[in-house]
Amino acid sequence: MTDQLTRPVNPDRRDAIVAAMSKPPAAGKNRYRVVVVTFLSLGVVAYAAVIYGGFDVSTSMVDTRDELSWHYPVLWTHIATGAIALTLGPLQFVRRIRRVPRVHRYIGRVYLFAGVVPSSIVGIVVALLTTSGPVAAAGLVVGDVLWISTAALAYRHARAGRYRQHGQWMIRNFAVTFAAVTFRAWLGLTIVGQLPILESVYGGDFDALFDVAYAMTCWLAFIPNLLFVNLFLRRRRAAAHPRR
Repeated sequence: MTDQLTRPVNPDRRDAIVAAMSKPPAAGKNRYRVVVVTFLSLGVVAYAAVIYGGFDVSTSMVDTRDELSWHYPVLWTHIATGAIALTLGPLQFVRRIRRVPRVHRYIGRVYLFAGVVPSSIVGIVVALLTTSGPVAAAGLVVGDVLWISTAALAYRHARAGRYRQHGQWMIRNFAVTFAAVTFRAWLGLTIVGQLPILESVYGGDFDALFDVAYAMTCWLAFIPNLLFVNLFLRRRRAAAHPRR
């Protein structure tokens, strides 16, 4: 009875749990994947810094509404906070960082509350103001809603001490974050894929072809990413719990 009364109580075991999840050494293939993802993410961040670093609406690659003087500042805020998420997101998968739970938590909080949350909220406003039509607007809104929803679920699981589920939802969340990278790849592919029908379907109007490609890309930027990570998580669960 005395032992039970004097035994120290430590209800918050997150440090031990996060450290335990990070013990296995990263395999070479996984390490290279993190390097590639980091390189591509920082490439997009650098591109955004060149285009939007001067806060000059004339250099914007996204059309803004002239009658709304606040449209560009909102767009700029979405891009700047998104760059924070894109910069810090890959660090969540570096096991050497995850082995230091306090650093892992601080990076995660900045990633969520200075990057994902403000960027997704402002992104919904940007999406509703897009000049690219309702299909593109719908894709952008859905992407932002999924972005903040997966972040909320990841944070909720972490607060409840369900760290395995937290990790799974953070992977899904970064899949949406990484849409900033895959957007550019899909845009190029959808443009090139339609070039053979430029004359027959669009009458030689490249702007019309680009508008269709852009609208398609607003959906393709995040849907394949989420499908891929869900398949990855399912296979990982199957490998961890094989049927007897």
